Amino acid sequence: MHPLNLALFDALAAGFAPSPAVLQLASAIALGSSWACAALLAWAAWRRAAQRPCVLAVLAAGGAASLVSQEIAASVGMPRPFMMGLSPAHVPHGLRAGLPSTHASVMFTMAFMLLLRRSMRDVGLIILAAALATGWARIHVGIHFPFDVAAGALLGAAIAAALFAMQAIAPRLAPQAAAALARPLRALADGRAGPCLVMVFVLVAAWVGSNTPGTVGPGMLEEDGPVEKGTVLLYLAAVLCLPMVRMASLSRLDRTAIGVLLLAFAAREADWHLAHFGAAGLLDAPLPRVLAGAAILALIAAAAGWLARRAWSASRAMRSWRKWRPEAATSLTFVVVIGAAVILDQLPASLVGQPDLFTAGSSATFRSYLMHSFEEILELALPVLALLAILQARLGGSRDPAPGGIARSYA
Repeated sequence: MHPLNLALFDALAAGFAPSPAVLQLASAIALGSSWACAALLAWAAWRRAAQRPCVLAVLAAGGAASLVSQEIAASVGMPRPFMMGLSPAHVPHGLRAGLPSTHASVMFTMAFMLLLRRSMRDVGLIILAAALATGWARIHVGIHFPFDVAAGALLGAAIAAALFAMQAIAPRLAPQAAAALARPLRALADGRAGPCLVMVFVLVAAWVGSNTPGTVGPGMLEEDGPVEKGTVLLYLAAVLCLPMVRMASLSRLDRTAIGVLLLAFAAREADWHLAHFGAAGLLDAPLPRVLAGAAILALIAAAAGWLARRAWSASRAMRSWRKWRPEAATSLTFVVVIGAAVILDQLPASLVGQPDLFTAGSSATFRSYLMHSFEEILELALPVLALLAILQARLGGSRDPAPGGIARSYA
C-alpha cells in the first residue's frame, strides 16, 4: 500500500471515532448521489428535447464504465479499507476489490462526456461536483481509498476521450451503419423478437450458471455486481427512451405510468428500499419515511392499475393473437419473465440446495449457482424487453420487407 494513499485516507476517513453529523452527510451522499444524478439526467432529457440522444449516450457510456471498472478491480484485487481493518464500513458493502471505484468511474465518465458538449456543460459541471463529493463520501465511510477514486476519475476521462474521438469519425461511417442496421431493425419489429430474445437469455443463463465459479467469477452475479448494475442502467435507459420517441399508440399518461413502473423496477433492483427503510421494512421506519414510502407505493399502484386497465381494453380489441401488435406481444413476454424471476427468487432452499463451500463440485453448489444465474440474467432481460417494446412501438410494427419500410417509420 502506497504511503501517500494511506496518509490521504487517514486525513479524509471517519475511522473509528466519526463525527455523527459529518458521517450522516457522507452516508447520504455515498448512497444517494447516483440516484440524484439519474434524476438530473432525466430532468435534462425532459426539458431539452434536442439533447435526449446525448443523455441516452451518456447513460450507455456510464454502463460501459461500470462493467470495465469492475473487471479491472477483479483483476487488480485491491482490498477496501474496511477489509484491511483500517476503518469500519459505515454503509453496507460487499467484500469486493475496490480499485478503481465503480461509482467514480461511472460519474466521472458521464461528467466528462457532458462537459465535452457545449449545450450540456451546466449539467456536466453539476455531475462533476457530485462525482467529487461522492468520492470524498465513499472514502469517509471507509469503503474506498483515495487512489480508488483517482483511478476511477482517470478511467472516466479515458472512456470519455475515446468516445469523443469515435464521435468525430462517426459521420464518415453513418451511411454504411444505416445500411447495416436495416435488416436487424426489420427483425426486431416482428412480434416474435421478444420470445426469441428471452430464449437467448435463457441459454446464456444456463451457460453462466454451469461455468460458475470456474470460467465465470461468482462476483458477476452477486448483489451490486455487473449484472445487477447493468440491469438498473438499462431500466433508466428505457425510462429516458419513452419521451425520446414518437409512439402514436401511447398517450402521455400511458408513458408516465410506464415510466413510473420502470423506475420502480430499477429501484427494486438497486435495493433502494433496503438502503432507505432497512431490512425491517417500511412500518418500522420513522414516520416521515413511512409517509414518503406510502406515497411512492400509492403512485406505483395507480400506475400499475392504469396500465392493467389499458392492457385489458387492448386485449379485448385484439381478440386474436395474430392481431396483436409486436409491442403488445413483447409486453406480455415481459410479464411472463417477471413471473419466472419471482418463482426462481422464491424457490425453497430445499429445492435449490445450499452451496457446499468445501466441495466445489457438489450438486448443491451447482444447483445454487445455476438457479442464481437464471434469476439474475432473466432480471437483466426485463429492461431489454422494455427497450425492445419501445422500439417496436416506435417502428409502428412495420412488416415492410424493404429497407425503406424501416426508414419511413422514422420519418
